[in-house]
Amino acid sequence: MSRSLWLALCLFGIVAGARAQQEIAAGDAALERFDLNSALKAYRAAHVHAPDDYEATWKLARALIDMSTLSKDADQQKQCCVEAEGLARTAVKLNPEGSKGHTYLAVAVGKLALYEGGKRKVSLASEVKKEAERAVKLDDKEDLAYHVLGVWNREMVELNWVLRKFAELLYGKFPSASLDEAVHDLERASQLAPRIVPHRVELGITLASAHRWREANDNLERALAMPRAWVTDDYYWNLARQNLSRVKPHLN
Repeated sequence: MSRSLWLALCLFGIVAGARAQQEIAAGDAALERFDLNSALKAYRAAHVHAPDDYEATWKLARALIDMSTLSKDADQQKQCCVEAEGLARTAVKLNPEGSKGHTYLAVAVGKLALYEGGKRKVSLASEVKKEAERAVKLDDKEDLAYHVLGVWNREMVELNWVLRKFAELLYGKFPSASLDEAVHDLERASQLAPRIVPHRVELGITLASAHRWREANDNLERALAMPRAWVTDDYYWNLARQNLSRVKPHLN
């Protein structure tokens, strides 16, 4: 390779990296305005400029996960999850010691499990747990990873008999899971990120599953009183209202 070509490639890389950082900043600013479409566009542009940039990769995965949550179209929801999973796996390869890649891989796989049948769903759950635990090991302040573990515990406890038997075959024995652990993980997530509405809503739902009705009510009401902090908060506020309707009759 000639010196001039080498210099040109170096310059191209520097310019592309700078543009990627500009687009990441634009995406972050869009999220502060709760403009997910603009954020997704900016993160996608950043990833095009610098496909090996770890931050651009996991932030694009995160935006796609949020889009799947908010979309009303089932095909778009799954498409976003599939793309997010691929990006999260790339992020893990780019930086195996970064907690964000593992966290969003756990979330993406967990969301994909919603589109699968029972046994496949249980199979995917093992990867969800593994990736979330890896994220926590890398960064014990990774609140979303605790959130994922909390929901994982609750959903494993609530499996029907057939799927519990399949889980026993898959894991060798039924994995240790409990509503107490679910509550503990979601409380930890809420402590680490007290402004995040989804943590509080899922905590309330889990307390309701444990028939701790008063605490469930208090956490769901608290979630509804919290200021908006993320693009998916409207979705979770609606979820809180739905669950309050089943909690309220148990308070009397």
